[in-house]
Amino acid sequence: MSVCDSFRRQLFLFGFLLIASVCSSASATILLPGELVVPGRTASPAAAKLVVDTGALPFASIDGFSFSGTLRTQLYVNDAGNPFGPNYLTFTFLLTNNGPDALERLVTVRFHPAYQIDVGYNDIFPNGVIGAIPATVDRSGYSAGYTAVIGWNWSAASPLVAHQSSALLVIHTRGTSFQPFMDSVIDGSVATVPSFGLYLPEPATLGVAVVLMSALQFSRCHARTRSGSNSSKC
Repeated sequence: MSVCDSFRRQLFLFGFLLIASVCSSASATILLPGELVVPGRTASPAAAKLVVDTGALPFASIDGFSFSGTLRTQLYVNDAGNPFGPNYLTFTFLLTNNGPDALERLVTVRFHPAYQIDVGYNDIFPNGVIGAIPATVDRSGYSAGYTAVIGWNWSAASPLVAHQSSALLVIHTRGTSFQPFMDSVIDGSVATVPSFGLYLPEPATLGVAVVLMSALQFSRCHARTRSGSNSSKC
C-alpha cells in the first residue's frame, strides 16, 4: 500500500467518524465545493419563519441595453424543508428578467466551503405560473476562499427569457448568521444587485469545518470509485 493510499484511508476513516458525530441526523444531498449538480424540487420554505426580505431590488446590465430585472432575496429559519434542521438558515432567490436578452446565470455570494449546502428549486406558485428552472447549479472550490459562490445556470433549451421569472431558487444551509453581499446576474454583460450570504465563521471553527467537508468529499469520491464510476470530479 502506498503512502498516498494509507493517508487516504486514514482521512476516510477520520471523515466518517467526524461526519457520524456531527451530522448523524442529516439526510441531505450536499453540494460540495467544486461540484456541479442538477437541482431537485423542494417544498421550501415550508411553514418557515421569515427573517429578512430585500423586496424586489432592480438591476441593469452595465452595458446599458442587454437586460434589466429584479432579484428578491429572503432568509428563513424553522424551515421544515431544511435537511440540516430548523435552527439553520434557508435562503431563497426569485430572479425576474425584464429583457430584452435571456439570462444565463445568477451568482449568489457568499457560501464558503466551510458550510454544508443543499440546493433546490420550488416551482409551485400561488398564481399557477411555473418559473424557469435552472439546468444546473455549481459551487466554487476551496481555492475561492472568502469569495466562494453558488452559481445557477439556465440552458439554451430552457432559458430565463424576457418577461419571465425563475422558479424560487433555494439554498439550505448549516449556517446561522448572515451579512449583505452583492450578487451578479450574467448574460454576456453583467449586473450586480444587493443580496445576502452567510457570515464567515471564526477561524478555529472554519478550520474544523473545512476538514469535515474535505473528508466528506473524499468519502463521496471513494464511493464513486468502488462503484466503478469514471467521474473526473474525484
